[in-house]
Amino acid sequence: MTSKDNQKSVSSIYAWGFPINLTLELLIQFISLLLPVTLVLKSLESTSVLRVTLSILAAIYIYPLTILFLGSIITRILPKPPLGYLKTSEHKFKYQTLIALNTFIRRTPARWLLNIPFPGILFQQICGARIASSSLITFSDTLPDPYLISIGKNSLLGWGCLVLGHYAPNPSTLFLGRVEIGDNVIIGAEAMVWPNVKIGDGSIIQNKSVVMPGTIIPAEEIWGGVPAQKIKSIKDKRNSTVKPSVNLDVNLDVLDVNLDVVENYIKSFLADNYKVKNFNSNNPLLSLDLSAYEITRLLNNLEREFGIFIDRTGINIEEFSFDNLIQIINKTFPS
Repeated sequence: MTSKDNQKSVSSIYAWGFPINLTLELLIQFISLLLPVTLVLKSLESTSVLRVTLSILAAIYIYPLTILFLGSIITRILPKPPLGYLKTSEHKFKYQTLIALNTFIRRTPARWLLNIPFPGILFQQICGARIASSSLITFSDTLPDPYLISIGKNSLLGWGCLVLGHYAPNPSTLFLGRVEIGDNVIIGAEAMVWPNVKIGDGSIIQNKSVVMPGTIIPAEEIWGGVPAQKIKSIKDKRNSTVKPSVNLDVNLDVLDVNLDVVENYIKSFLADNYKVKNFNSNNPLLSLDLSAYEITRLLNNLEREFGIFIDRTGINIEEFSFDNLIQIINKTFPS
């Protein structure tokens, strides 16, 4: 598809999306104003100043609260595009509708309620986010793609940070991926986390760092910088004696990949870049003196080389081996 065709496709998406988004916004505004206006008009019939004052205060709170919950319910029921690169106009249209609705909510007074644990966390959960109620999100614009985000218990997302489920490598290409944040994670102020990222329990992302797409951060590590890289491990590891089982339920959107070619590519990549030639394929890749950053690099290269999508949120980096990776890819081939 040429650049001109891409521009025409994008223009048609916005042309169809505008009336639908406008209709949704007007509907939400109308329903949200109905109860507050009725409440205030009824109170004006009374001679009690206290009743009128309380009614106005209640209306000021009810209006944004209604916008918040109507918007979250509509977001939940709207069709979602698939993960990976959005290749069709239909998929792009679905995402454009979702992001336009989310942007509308944040243009209204409802944005200030998002900074409050209730109803802010509840709004994100209704939208589809998996967020523990004990976690704290301090900035209303932190989660523009809530249905793609998972946050564990007692985690803190600092002021001004962004956790994104999308990014655009170029003006005509859009990529969607999940972000999984574990328990007791701290993401510093104004940090940015791109999609298809997994952050392990107890890890810390320093202020203003940028976690690039496809990054896997193990538990109990401090990462920082642009792009974010490991700075050091946290010595006092919680639950260090417990190893969860490997999760191989990974979404992979494969085009036409020959498994033997993939295996040879991985072995060549390890030999050429890290001098790793003879190894036990069942041992964790971390045992080959590869860091999580270097494993992330390998997965990124596989995606670019073979046109595939590997969902990092389904990988247990502590036990992830060469055999696990081949098994994931092999599961995509018909028996």
